[in-house]
Amino acid sequence: MSKNKNCLGHRERLRKRYSILGYHGLLDYEILELILSFVIPRKDTKELSKNLMSNFNTLENVFKADIKTLCKFNGITERIAIYLKLLGDLSLCLFEDKINKQNLNLELKTKDQLINYLKNNIGFCKNETFKVLFLDTSNKIISFETLFTGTIDKSAIYPRKILERVLFHNARSIVFAHNHPSGNTSPSRKDIEITKAMEKFFKLVDVNIIDHIIIGKNSYFSFLEEGII
Repeated sequence: MSKNKNCLGHRERLRKRYSILGYHGLLDYEILELILSFVIPRKDTKELSKNLMSNFNTLENVFKADIKTLCKFNGITERIAIYLKLLGDLSLCLFEDKINKQNLNLELKTKDQLINYLKNNIGFCKNETFKVLFLDTSNKIISFETLFTGTIDKSAIYPRKILERVLFHNARSIVFAHNHPSGNTSPSRKDIEITKAMEKFFKLVDVNIIDHIIIGKNSYFSFLEEGII
């Protein structure tokens, strides 16, 4: 009984610290501990939180881990794993809702905003995924679409397909993005060749390629920042 009272008291102190200081008032494992306390109401979640952080290193990696991997940890049921996975998908859902529901009124203001979205969307994918961001003349987002999946090479990327979508959306600028499941975001020779070929192709139809971003779990590579585009 005493141990249970101590656990409840500790949780209450965490909640109060969060309510007063916010996210930055807690350590990462404490944030995870607090989150788990809502789905594990009668057990201490401190050691479980520390164990998860020790294995995944970051909160983001915990939230983006697949359900089967999470269920391998003692104390994590499928229900809890789904809950953590859902939290990890929230930022992605919120970003996409802005695109789909705000009457195309979301302006791409910062690179960080885009990178965070891409990390959540494709940074943890096990297969390569090629996405295109379509923008109007004011750099407002029209649409963000997955056009190709699988190994990205010349035979897989069809300029005609991308052009069809550009014309459909009446886009004036586009951003390419794809992930490297290995986590190494350095561009391959094929990545560079495809990008240069695409840039040349779309100049002919007066469409500007703003950037091509290679995304990984913990890093990204920007063709614009590196002077390739």
